[in-house]
Amino acid sequence: MATAENWIPNRFQGSVALVVGGAQGIGRAIAARLAREAADVVIADVDRAMMARAVEEIGSSGGSARGIFCNVLQPRSVRKMVDEATRWKGRIDILMYVAGIGKAMPYLKMDEKDWDATVDTNLKGAFLVSRAVVPQMVERRRGKLVFMASTNSWDAEAELAPYNASKAGLFLLAKTLARELGHCGINSNAVGPGLIRTRLTAPLLKSRKFMKKYENLIPLGRVGEPEDIAGPATFLASRDADYVNGVLLFVDGGQLA
Repeated sequence: MATAENWIPNRFQGSVALVVGGAQGIGRAIAARLAREAADVVIADVDRAMMARAVEEIGSSGGSARGIFCNVLQPRSVRKMVDEATRWKGRIDILMYVAGIGKAMPYLKMDEKDWDATVDTNLKGAFLVSRAVVPQMVERRRGKLVFMASTNSWDAEAELAPYNASKAGLFLLAKTLARELGHCGINSNAVGPGLIRTRLTAPLLKSRKFMKKYENLIPLGRVGEPEDIAGPATFLASRDADYVNGVLLFVDGGQLA
C-alpha cells in the first residue's frame, strides 16, 4: 500500500491546486499529498465539517490549505468557489475533480431523479468546474486537469447504469479537453480507481455476496486505500507527466489486467 513516506519534497512548490470533493476519501488523500509536497491546496466540498477537518489536518502538518464550500450541481456556487479560490493565491494551476456519487439499483426500478443525481454530480459537475477554471489556464498557457473516473469507465457493472455512463463520459471529457487544450499547454487526464475503501464503497465491502464476487478479481489480493490513488493522481499533476495527455490511468490492483 502507498504510504506517507512515498511523498516527494517540494514537488509542487509554487503551485495552487483545487481539489473538488476533497473533504474525505480519495479527495482528502490527494489534497493531503499535494499539500505535503508543498502545493497551496484549496479543498472544495459540500460537507463543511469534514472540509474543516481536512484543512485543519493539513495545517497541523505544516501544509497550506483552505476550504471553500461548493455545490457542483449549482453553477452559481461553482463560479463563486472558483473566484474565491483564484483570489486566494491569484491562480489555479491544478484541478482535481474528485466529487462523485453512485448507488446500485436495478435499471427497471430506476427513475429520472436517480439518473440525474449521479450523472449531474459525476459528469455535469466536472463540466461546470473545469469550464470555470480552464480560461485562466489558457491565459497562462499552462495547467493540469485530473478527473477521477473509474474502472467502470471501461468495464460496466450491473445495477450501476448512471454511474457507469457518467464515469465513461468523464473519461471522454478528459480526452476531449486533452485534444482541444493541449496546444495551450494544458494536460488533461483521468484516473480509474478500482475497488477503494471509501464511504461510497463501505456498504459494498460489508456485503458477503459482493466481496465473494470480487475476491478473485484483484490479483494483488486486497482492496485499495485512498492513498493508493493519491500517488498516481498527483503524478498526473506533476512535471513528470508533462507529456502525458488524454490517458485513463487505471489504479485497480490488476482487476482489469
